[in-house]
Amino acid sequence: MGIPICVLIVEDSEDDAALLQRELRRGGYETVAKRVETAKAMSAELKRQDWDIIISDYVLPRFSGLEALNVLKGTGLDLPFIIISGKIGEDTAVEAMRAGAHDYIMKERLTRLIPAIQRELKEAKIRGERRLAEEALRKQAQIIDQIHDSVVSTDLDGNVTSWNKGAERLFGYSDKEALGKHISFVYPEDQHQFLEQEVIKPLKEKGDHEIEVRMRRKSGEDFYAHLALSLLKSTDGSVIGMIGYSMDITERKRAEEMLRQTTGQLEIEREALERKNVALREILDQIDAEKNAVKQQIAANVEQAIIPTLLRLKESSHPSQSRIFEMLERDLKEIASPFLDTLKSEYAKLSPRELEVCRLIKNGLTSKEIAEALSLSVTTIHKYRELIRKKLGLVNNEVNLHTYLQSL
Repeated sequence: MGIPICVLIVEDSEDDAALLQRELRRGGYETVAKRVETAKAMSAELKRQDWDIIISDYVLPRFSGLEALNVLKGTGLDLPFIIISGKIGEDTAVEAMRAGAHDYIMKERLTRLIPAIQRELKEAKIRGERRLAEEALRKQAQIIDQIHDSVVSTDLDGNVTSWNKGAERLFGYSDKEALGKHISFVYPEDQHQFLEQEVIKPLKEKGDHEIEVRMRRKSGEDFYAHLALSLLKSTDGSVIGMIGYSMDITERKRAEEMLRQTTGQLEIEREALERKNVALREILDQIDAEKNAVKQQIAANVEQAIIPTLLRLKESSHPSQSRIFEMLERDLKEIASPFLDTLKSEYAKLSPRELEVCRLIKNGLTSKEIAEALSLSVTTIHKYRELIRKKLGLVNNEVNLHTYLQSL
């Protein structure tokens, strides 16, 4: 079964019309054909049904090929129109093509008919798909005219084919000023190569593309925009153009630049502060070293000078005073030991009185002896013991407070 085709034949000769149909069948077409030979009949047939192609004789008794072409134009239909004639000069053929005919063929060369029909049907299909795409684009543009973003479409060469209200607001050009121009007119000259290499080329390779670019308004002001680009395709998938959505991101770029500058300044300040911290740590380490040296010197003096003298006094004193000398000896040794420093550094919440009670407990004094030494009641000493155990984390713990303090 052949390819179905509806052919309107403008011809006064039934034989010639039959010859055309026979040629079409030989070319692989299954024809639905109608022959007309007047303008009235042609108009009626164009209204009655849809036709794929019109084949017209150039000269008829009451009609002509050019008149038939005008009838077709009057309907607004876009149908392939092929003129066939047995006698047509070159000038007449050129006139027919200028008037809108898609091809002309001499009757003695009908072998050209099938290739011409195939070509013109394909071209008509492409034109129809382009019209549908453009109509869809126009409808889309009407919708997005209400939003701020710019929407611009171009052909494959980059020439503007649509320009919405958002584009007018963004660039400052009206659609009349923009249509037909190459899209490079909204780019600074130093960005033209960037446009070709980084915008259009990747779009054609990938089918869609997003990028940030520097553009220029009609006023001459440069600004930064985010572009979201896609290829426009016909219903058969062939690419027929490009479309881009543009949004002004100048303020965002400025904010990003300010943030980069601020971040850089903060990094410089952070490095300077780090250097100061290193220097401060070195100073503190030096102070600690000097403090430890002083402590060691004090401990050495206590051990080498004061303790021996105290022991000699103890030996020569009355036995009733030995207890006092023993306490003095323990006190001096604690001065030279890290015990109080350990309590102060790790248990800063202990009060001076609590620290004093801790020292006496560590030296083995009973609550009664501590009370006598500090001129306090035994009950008060018991309360101090409870507070100290709580602050040292020994509540509900069977560890002996004297043993714990000895371990520090």
